[in-house]
Amino acid sequence: MARTAPDIGFVGAGSMGGPMVERLLAAGIAVDLFARKPDVRARFTALGAATAASVAGLAASAGVLALCPFSEEQVFEIMTGEGGLLRAARPGTVIIQHATMSASGIRRLADEAARRQVTVLDAPVSGRAEDIRAGRLTVLAGGEATALARVEPLLRAYSGTIVHTGEVGTATIAKLVNNITFAAQVQIAGAALKLAGDLGLSEAGALEALTNCSARGFALTALKSAGSSEEFARLGAPYLRKDVALAEHVSAEHGTDTGLLGSTVRTGPFDLD
Repeated sequence: MARTAPDIGFVGAGSMGGPMVERLLAAGIAVDLFARKPDVRARFTALGAATAASVAGLAASAGVLALCPFSEEQVFEIMTGEGGLLRAARPGTVIIQHATMSASGIRRLADEAARRQVTVLDAPVSGRAEDIRAGRLTVLAGGEATALARVEPLLRAYSGTIVHTGEVGTATIAKLVNNITFAAQVQIAGAALKLAGDLGLSEAGALEALTNCSARGFALTALKSAGSSEEFARLGAPYLRKDVALAEHVSAEHGTDTGLLGSTVRTGPFDLD
């Protein structure tokens, strides 16, 4: 049975959004979910979520909406496409936009939403699915402080840290700088493993040693957690390539470049460019 007044409407219950919904439900928060796949709807209905037949129906019933799709293109489709959220959202609605996208894109969405008396929070995240499940996700939030205060209790259900970075667009910039910095660190970590191998140390041995010495950091820990650099490249490289491309694009939009970070990403052992 669909709820008439959910605490939050959610679109994008995938690898990251799914654990967010799980945490919201576990916290006793009423979630109305839109998902195209029947198995996703069935899974979250069993956990206690209500489901909406369309994103427009979701927007019409929920005063707070959260989006966690994969790409900027998907964000625009959900927000501004035929039957999209913005056309159906009630005045006063707050939309929490978690996907990583361009700063100009999120600003355009926020401006269009404002004309409809809807507030968009620029809210990309830093962390993995296991961080969401453990409640230690970082949410970077750009936008109105009053809107952030309104939705903070909901965000706290699946995050450990919330950083208000300023106006809309600033959180996205912080996320992109973070991501290209991490990509550069991954390349340095990969180069360290290659050097260790050239000098006769196994990759497993190098990872065990380096993650317990002064070189340790999140990149080496991520490689170790993946089991091998090859497995990390298979699982993580597609996401890092997307983020690097966005960081390069936003830098060009602002008349600058990614400098040493970009050159490190382009010349390291992983294919991240």
